[in-house]
Amino acid sequence: MDKSGALAYIYAKASGSISKSFVESRTSKLFEAKSLGDLWTLLFKTPAPLIPEVLLAQEIEKEAFRRFINQYIDFISCFDHPDTFLSDQFFIYEVENLKEIGAALCAGETECPELVDLKGFSSLHTEKWPDIKAITAETEYSWYNKVPGKHEQQAMELKLDLQAYRHIWNSIHTVHDETRAGLINFFTEAFILKNSIWALRLKLYYNLPKEEIISKLIVVTDGSPSMDPIAGPVLKLLDKDVDKFDDWSDWKYSDFLNPYVPGNLWQIDPLWIEKKSKIYQNKKAVTLFHLYPLTSTSIVAWYKIKQFELGCIRTAVEALRLNVSAQDAMNVVGAGEIHG
Repeated sequence: MDKSGALAYIYAKASGSISKSFVESRTSKLFEAKSLGDLWTLLFKTPAPLIPEVLLAQEIEKEAFRRFINQYIDFISCFDHPDTFLSDQFFIYEVENLKEIGAALCAGETECPELVDLKGFSSLHTEKWPDIKAITAETEYSWYNKVPGKHEQQAMELKLDLQAYRHIWNSIHTVHDETRAGLINFFTEAFILKNSIWALRLKLYYNLPKEEIISKLIVVTDGSPSMDPIAGPVLKLLDKDVDKFDDWSDWKYSDFLNPYVPGNLWQIDPLWIEKKSKIYQNKKAVTLFHLYPLTSTSIVAWYKIKQFELGCIRTAVEALRLNVSAQDAMNVVGAGEIHG
Protein backbone atom coordinates (compact mmCIF):
# COMPACT_ATOMS: atom_id res chain seq x y z
CA MET A 1 0.00 0.00 0.00
CA ASP A 2 1.38 3.47 -0.83
CA LYS A 3 2.26 5.64 2.15
CA SER A 4 -0.64 8.14 1.94
CA GLY A 5 -3.19 5.35 1.57
CA ALA A 6 -1.67 3.38 4.43
CA LEU A 7 -1.66 6.42 6.70
CA ALA A 8 -5.32 7.18 5.99
CA TYR A 9 -6.32 3.56 6.62
CA ILE A 10 -4.26 3.24 9.82
CA TYR A 11 -5.43 6.56 11.27
CA ALA A 12 -9.06 5.58 10.78
CA LYS A 13 -8.48 2.19 12.42
CA ALA A 14 -6.44 3.73 15.24
CA SER A 15 -9.08 6.39 15.91
CA GLY A 16 -11.74 3.69 16.22
CA SER A 17 -9.46 1.67 18.48
CA ILE A 18 -8.81 4.60 20.82
CA SER A 19 -12.52 5.42 21.07
CA LYS A 20 -13.07 1.90 22.45
CA SER A 21 -9.94 1.79 24.59
CA PHE A 22 -9.96 2.04 28.37
CA VAL A 23 -8.13 5.33 28.61
CA GLU A 24 -9.12 8.82 29.77
CA SER A 25 -12.77 8.79 30.92
CA ARG A 26 -13.19 5.07 30.11
CA THR A 27 -10.35 3.89 32.40
CA SER A 28 -12.67 3.62 35.39
CA LYS A 29 -14.79 1.01 33.57
CA LEU A 30 -11.97 -1.48 34.09
CA PHE A 31 -12.51 -1.26 37.83
CA GLU A 32 -16.27 -1.76 37.65
CA ALA A 33 -15.77 -5.45 36.79
CA LYS A 34 -16.77 -7.66 39.72
CA SER A 35 -14.71 -10.68 38.69
CA LEU A 36 -11.89 -11.69 36.38
CA GLY A 37 -14.49 -13.36 34.16
CA ASP A 38 -16.38 -10.07 33.88
CA LEU A 39 -13.14 -8.25 33.06
CA TRP A 40 -12.33 -10.77 30.30
CA THR A 41 -15.75 -10.26 28.73
CA LEU A 42 -15.46 -6.48 29.01
CA LEU A 43 -12.10 -6.49 27.26
CA PHE A 44 -12.52 -9.19 24.64
CA LYS A 45 -16.32 -9.44 24.15
CA THR A 46 -16.29 -13.24 24.59
CA PRO A 47 -17.06 -15.57 27.52
CA ALA A 48 -14.08 -16.14 29.79
CA PRO A 49 -12.20 -19.47 29.53
CA LEU A 50 -13.21 -21.98 32.20
CA ILE A 51 -9.86 -22.09 33.99
CA PRO A 52 -8.71 -21.36 37.57
CA GLU A 53 -8.61 -17.68 38.51
CA VAL A 54 -4.82 -17.62 38.86
CA LEU A 55 -4.49 -18.81 35.27
CA LEU A 56 -7.28 -16.53 34.07
CA ALA A 57 -5.46 -13.52 35.51
CA GLN A 58 -2.37 -14.49 33.51
CA GLU A 59 -4.40 -15.11 30.36
CA ILE A 60 -6.10 -11.70 30.52
CA GLU A 61 -2.74 -9.95 30.61
CA LYS A 62 -1.29 -12.17 27.87
CA GLU A 63 -4.30 -11.75 25.59
CA ALA A 64 -4.41 -7.96 26.05
CA PHE A 65 -0.71 -7.72 25.28
CA ARG A 66 -0.95 -10.10 22.32
CA ARG A 67 -3.77 -8.05 20.76
CA PHE A 68 -1.84 -4.82 21.29
CA ILE A 69 1.34 -6.13 19.65
CA ASN A 70 -0.51 -7.79 16.78
CA GLN A 71 -2.52 -4.66 16.01
CA TYR A 72 0.61 -2.52 15.90
CA ILE A 73 2.28 -5.09 13.64
CA ASP A 74 -0.80 -5.04 11.40
CA PHE A 75 -0.60 -1.25 11.23
CA ILE A 76 3.03 -0.95 10.20
CA SER A 77 2.75 -3.94 7.88
CA CYS A 78 0.41 -1.83 5.74
CA PHE A 79 3.42 0.13 4.48
CA ASP A 80 5.61 -1.08 1.67
CA HIS A 81 8.46 0.62 3.51
CA PRO A 82 7.47 1.79 7.02
CA ASP A 83 9.39 4.63 8.61
CA THR A 84 12.25 3.13 10.60
CA PHE A 85 11.20 4.69 13.89
CA LEU A 86 7.86 2.84 13.71
CA SER A 87 9.42 -0.63 13.73
CA ASP A 88 12.16 0.51 16.10
CA GLN A 89 9.54 0.83 18.84
CA PHE A 90 9.86 -2.97 19.06
CA PHE A 91 13.46 -2.62 20.20
CA ILE A 92 12.37 -2.59 23.87
CA TYR A 93 10.52 -5.88 23.48
CA GLU A 94 13.34 -7.47 21.52
CA VAL A 95 15.69 -6.58 24.35
CA GLU A 96 13.23 -8.11 26.83
CA ASN A 97 13.23 -11.28 24.74
CA LEU A 98 17.01 -11.42 24.81
CA LYS A 99 17.04 -10.89 28.58
CA GLU A 100 14.57 -13.77 28.96
CA ILE A 101 16.80 -15.99 26.83
CA GLY A 102 19.91 -15.03 28.79
CA ALA A 103 18.21 -15.61 32.14
CA ALA A 104 16.90 -19.02 31.03
CA LEU A 105 20.32 -20.13 29.82
CA CYS A 106 21.97 -18.78 32.95
CA ALA A 107 19.54 -20.88 35.03
CA GLY A 108 20.33 -23.96 32.98
CA GLU A 109 16.88 -24.30 31.44
CA THR A 110 16.64 -26.64 28.46
CA GLU A 111 13.64 -25.09 26.70
CA CYS A 112 13.39 -21.63 25.19
CA PRO A 113 11.20 -19.39 27.38
CA GLU A 114 7.98 -17.84 26.10
CA LEU A 115 8.92 -14.74 24.11
CA VAL A 116 7.08 -11.76 22.66
CA ASP A 117 6.18 -12.73 19.09
CA LEU A 118 7.31 -9.81 16.94
CA LYS A 119 6.63 -11.67 13.68
CA GLY A 120 9.08 -10.44 11.06
CA PHE A 121 10.18 -7.44 13.13
CA SER A 122 12.78 -9.22 15.25
CA SER A 123 16.42 -9.64 14.27
CA LEU A 124 17.12 -12.38 16.83
CA HIS A 125 17.61 -15.89 15.49
CA THR A 126 15.60 -17.58 18.21
CA GLU A 127 15.38 -20.78 16.18
CA LYS A 128 19.08 -21.25 17.03
CA TRP A 129 18.30 -21.87 20.73
CA PRO A 130 20.27 -22.63 22.89
CA ASP A 131 23.30 -21.24 21.00
CA ILE A 132 23.41 -17.67 22.32
CA LYS A 133 26.16 -16.68 19.91
CA ALA A 134 24.09 -17.85 16.94
CA ILE A 135 20.94 -16.21 18.31
CA THR A 136 22.57 -12.76 18.31
CA ALA A 137 24.86 -13.20 15.31
CA GLU A 138 24.81 -10.30 12.80
CA THR A 139 22.44 -8.27 14.99
CA GLU A 140 22.98 -5.15 17.08
CA TYR A 141 23.37 -7.47 20.06
CA SER A 142 26.20 -9.58 18.65
CA TRP A 143 28.30 -8.52 21.66
CA TYR A 144 25.91 -10.61 23.79
CA ASN A 145 27.59 -13.81 22.63
CA LYS A 146 27.94 -15.89 25.78
CA VAL A 147 25.68 -17.06 28.57
CA PRO A 148 25.97 -14.57 31.43
CA GLY A 149 27.04 -15.81 34.84
CA LYS A 150 24.76 -14.99 37.75
CA HIS A 151 27.15 -12.29 38.93
CA GLU A 152 27.20 -10.52 35.53
CA GLN A 153 23.58 -10.96 34.43
CA GLN A 154 22.39 -7.67 35.93
CA ALA A 155 25.17 -5.65 34.30
CA MET A 156 24.49 -7.20 30.90
CA GLU A 157 20.76 -6.51 31.21
CA LEU A 158 21.49 -2.87 32.07
CA LYS A 159 23.71 -2.63 28.99
CA LEU A 160 20.85 -4.00 26.86
CA ASP A 161 18.41 -1.48 28.33
CA LEU A 162 20.74 1.44 27.68
CA GLN A 163 21.30 0.21 24.12
CA ALA A 164 17.54 0.03 23.53
CA TYR A 165 16.86 3.58 24.72
CA ARG A 166 19.77 5.00 22.74
CA HIS A 167 18.58 3.16 19.64
CA ILE A 168 15.06 4.61 19.97
CA TRP A 169 16.49 8.08 20.66
CA ASN A 170 18.58 7.96 17.49
CA SER A 171 15.66 6.55 15.53
CA ILE A 172 13.23 9.35 16.33
CA HIS A 173 15.86 11.85 15.22
CA THR A 174 15.62 10.44 11.70
CA VAL A 175 12.19 12.13 11.42
CA HIS A 176 12.36 15.38 9.46
CA ASP A 177 8.73 16.28 8.77
CA GLU A 178 6.45 18.72 10.60
CA THR A 179 6.01 16.29 13.49
CA ARG A 180 9.70 16.15 14.43
CA ALA A 181 9.63 18.72 17.26
CA GLY A 182 6.54 17.23 18.91
CA LEU A 183 7.86 13.68 18.64
CA ILE A 184 11.29 14.53 20.08
CA ASN A 185 9.74 16.55 22.90
CA PHE A 186 7.48 13.62 23.82
CA PHE A 187 10.33 11.09 24.03
CA THR A 188 12.69 13.54 25.73
CA GLU A 189 10.26 14.09 28.58
CA ALA A 190 9.42 10.37 28.78
CA PHE A 191 13.10 9.43 29.09
CA ILE A 192 13.91 12.21 31.56
CA LEU A 193 11.01 11.15 33.80
CA LYS A 194 12.05 7.50 33.56
CA ASN A 195 15.60 8.49 34.53
CA SER A 196 14.35 10.64 37.41
CA ILE A 197 12.20 7.88 38.88
CA TRP A 198 14.99 5.31 38.45
CA ALA A 199 17.54 7.62 40.11
CA LEU A 200 15.24 8.26 43.07
CA ARG A 201 14.62 4.54 43.55
CA LEU A 202 18.36 3.83 43.54
CA LYS A 203 18.95 6.64 46.04
CA LEU A 204 16.05 5.83 48.38
CA TYR A 205 15.77 2.06 48.28
CA TYR A 206 19.41 1.06 47.66
CA ASN A 207 21.25 4.03 49.15
CA LEU A 208 23.66 4.07 46.21
CA PRO A 209 26.26 6.84 46.02
CA LYS A 210 25.81 9.57 43.44
CA GLU A 211 28.50 8.35 41.02
CA GLU A 212 27.09 4.82 40.96
CA ILE A 213 23.59 6.14 40.26
CA ILE A 214 24.94 8.24 37.37
CA SER A 215 26.55 5.12 35.87
CA LYS A 216 23.13 3.44 35.71
CA LEU A 217 21.19 6.26 34.07
CA ILE A 218 19.92 6.32 30.49
CA VAL A 219 22.38 8.29 28.38
CA VAL A 220 21.86 8.85 24.67
CA THR A 221 25.10 10.62 23.74
CA ASP A 222 28.78 9.76 24.12
CA GLY A 223 29.90 12.82 26.08
CA SER A 224 29.70 13.66 29.74
CA PRO A 225 26.40 12.65 31.45
CA SER A 226 26.06 16.27 32.62
CA MET A 227 25.74 17.35 28.98
CA ASP A 228 23.43 14.51 27.96
CA PRO A 229 19.87 15.68 27.09
CA ILE A 230 18.36 12.78 29.06
CA ALA A 231 20.76 12.28 31.97
CA GLY A 232 21.84 15.91 32.43
CA PRO A 233 18.53 17.24 33.84
CA VAL A 234 18.47 14.40 36.39
CA LEU A 235 21.90 14.94 37.94
CA LYS A 236 20.89 17.93 40.04
CA LEU A 237 18.12 15.86 41.63
CA LEU A 238 20.75 13.67 43.26
CA ASP A 239 21.84 16.54 45.52
CA LYS A 240 18.32 17.30 46.76
CA ASP A 241 17.16 16.17 50.21
CA VAL A 242 14.57 13.42 49.73
CA ASP A 243 13.04 14.30 53.12
CA LYS A 244 12.51 18.02 52.48
CA PHE A 245 9.52 19.01 50.36
CA ASP A 246 10.77 22.59 49.88
CA ASP A 247 13.97 21.28 48.32
CA TRP A 248 11.91 20.15 45.32
CA SER A 249 9.89 23.32 44.69
CA ASP A 250 12.07 24.33 41.73
CA TRP A 251 11.88 20.94 40.01
CA LYS A 252 10.18 21.14 36.62
CA TYR A 253 7.87 18.26 37.61
CA SER A 254 7.14 19.36 41.18
CA ASP A 255 3.42 18.91 40.44
CA PHE A 256 4.11 15.17 40.36
CA LEU A 257 5.31 15.09 43.99
CA ASN A 258 3.36 13.22 46.64
CA PRO A 259 1.35 15.65 48.82
CA TYR A 260 2.95 17.43 51.76
CA VAL A 261 1.05 18.32 54.94
CA PRO A 262 2.80 21.04 56.99
CA GLY A 263 3.94 19.68 60.33
CA ASN A 264 4.01 16.07 59.13
CA LEU A 265 7.02 14.02 58.13
CA TRP A 266 7.46 13.78 54.36
CA GLN A 267 9.63 11.74 52.05
CA ILE A 268 9.60 11.79 48.27
CA ASP A 269 7.69 8.84 46.78
CA PRO A 270 8.97 7.57 43.40
CA LEU A 271 5.84 5.42 42.95
CA TRP A 272 3.62 8.49 43.27
CA ILE A 273 5.77 10.37 40.75
CA GLU A 274 5.62 7.40 38.39
CA LYS A 275 1.81 7.31 38.56
CA LYS A 276 1.57 11.03 37.85
CA SER A 277 4.09 10.84 35.03
CA LYS A 278 2.21 8.01 33.31
CA ILE A 279 -1.03 10.02 33.39
CA TYR A 280 0.83 13.05 32.06
CA GLN A 281 2.51 11.08 29.27
CA ASN A 282 -0.78 9.49 28.25
CA LYS A 283 -2.42 12.91 27.93
CA LYS A 284 0.54 14.06 25.82
CA ALA A 285 0.21 10.98 23.61
CA VAL A 286 -3.50 11.67 23.07
CA THR A 287 -2.66 15.27 22.13
CA LEU A 288 0.09 14.08 19.77
CA PHE A 289 -2.31 11.63 18.12
CA HIS A 290 -4.85 14.35 17.30
CA LEU A 291 -2.28 17.07 16.56
CA TYR A 292 -0.61 15.10 13.76
CA PRO A 293 -3.31 13.02 12.04
CA LEU A 294 -2.38 10.90 9.02
CA THR A 295 1.31 10.78 10.00
CA SER A 296 3.64 8.10 11.31
CA THR A 297 3.90 10.09 14.55
CA SER A 298 0.18 9.56 15.19
CA ILE A 299 0.80 5.80 14.95
CA VAL A 300 3.52 5.98 17.60
CA ALA A 301 1.16 8.06 19.74
CA TRP A 302 -1.46 5.29 19.41
CA TYR A 303 1.21 2.78 20.46
CA LYS A 304 1.94 4.80 23.61
CA ILE A 305 -1.75 5.24 24.45
CA LYS A 306 -2.27 1.49 24.21
CA GLN A 307 0.78 0.85 26.40
CA PHE A 308 -0.83 3.03 29.06
CA GLU A 309 -4.04 1.06 28.71
CA LEU A 310 -2.10 -2.19 29.23
CA GLY A 311 -0.78 -0.87 32.52
CA CYS A 312 -4.31 -0.05 33.65
CA ILE A 313 -5.51 -3.53 32.66
CA ARG A 314 -2.72 -5.15 34.68
CA THR A 315 -3.69 -3.06 37.70
CA ALA A 316 -7.36 -4.06 37.34
CA VAL A 317 -6.37 -7.74 37.11
CA GLU A 318 -4.21 -7.53 40.22
CA ALA A 319 -6.94 -5.69 42.14
CA LEU A 320 -9.46 -8.44 41.41
CA ARG A 321 -6.97 -11.21 42.10
CA LEU A 322 -5.91 -9.72 45.44
CA ASN A 323 -9.38 -8.44 46.38
CA VAL A 324 -8.27 -4.79 46.44
CA SER A 325 -11.11 -2.27 46.46
CA ALA A 326 -12.01 -0.63 43.16
CA GLN A 327 -11.29 2.82 44.61
CA ASP A 328 -7.84 1.85 45.86
CA ALA A 329 -7.04 0.26 42.49
CA MET A 330 -8.19 3.36 40.62
CA ASN A 331 -5.95 5.44 42.86
CA VAL A 332 -2.96 3.38 41.72
CA VAL A 333 -3.44 4.44 38.10
CA GLY A 334 -5.03 7.79 38.92
CA ALA A 335 -8.27 6.85 37.17
CA GLY A 336 -10.15 9.56 38.99
CA GLU A 337 -7.82 12.27 37.64
CA ILE A 338 -7.15 10.98 34.12
CA HIS A 339 -9.98 12.90 32.53
CA GLY A 340 -9.59 15.93 34.71
